Amino acid sequence: MCGLKKFALGFTVVLLASTASAQEPAHAPDHRAQKYIAPLDFPPKPNAPFLAIAKTTWVQILPDASTVTIQNERVVARDMDGRIFQERRSFIPVPDDGKQQSLVQLNVYSDPLEHTLYNCNPYAKVCNLFSYYESVTQPLRPAGLQPDGMSFLTRENLGTDTFEGLDVQRTRETFTFYKQSIGNTKTILRVVDYWYSPDLGINVKVVRHDPRDGDQTLWLTGISRSVADPTYFRVPSGYQIIDHRVADPAHQATRNEP
Repeated sequence: MCGLKKFALGFTVVLLASTASAQEPAHAPDHRAQKYIAPLDFPPKPNAPFLAIAKTTWVQILPDASTVTIQNERVVARDMDGRIFQERRSFIPVPDDGKQQSLVQLNVYSDPLEHTLYNCNPYAKVCNLFSYYESVTQPLRPAGLQPDGMSFLTRENLGTDTFEGLDVQRTRETFTFYKQSIGNTKTILRVVDYWYSPDLGINVKVVRHDPRDGDQTLWLTGISRSVADPTYFRVPSGYQIIDHRVADPAHQATRNEP
């Protein structure tokens, strides 16, 4: 009799579990849209070497006026020939409670002489190799009403200043997106401040405010004008190189970097 009761109880549990499982709604996998932040740009300017830490703070403003703040910092360098090294790191929350670490996601090696771009995963020790060509420097877009007829650009010269010991030119750009120009029910203002170093040919600080993206501050710190160690600009030994420059993917070659 006791065995019969145990069987009945077990059958009831299985039946309830099966019923709950049958009633549970199902759907295909789903993911939230990812947001990305445009990093500082480092063109391959010869005879203007530097080594620095690039820092970013990103304050995202939510509809209820609360905020989400994240940050990261990474090593960037350029040699005398214009080769560029950059770390790509994950963001961590602010304030930093020490529970999360900013991890190196990629090490990027750009060589304007060899026209090569290596995106290297330091954990898998695999590099994806692409052709690298310096992008053509576009002139600044003229201020005033933009060609779309629905936005307006104002540019202000904020004069000269110094930043990390460098002479910089300061500029502010304000983009006005008029109501219903991009699906917006109110006028949107995007304001961007620049600290530009003519010697290095880069923006050493950029502050962006846009209600769509929040407040973004990007800057260089600890800037050294000395030539960085050459190892910064070479892919470490032991990495597998996957060459994406081959025209026919079916004949793509892989090799090991010596």
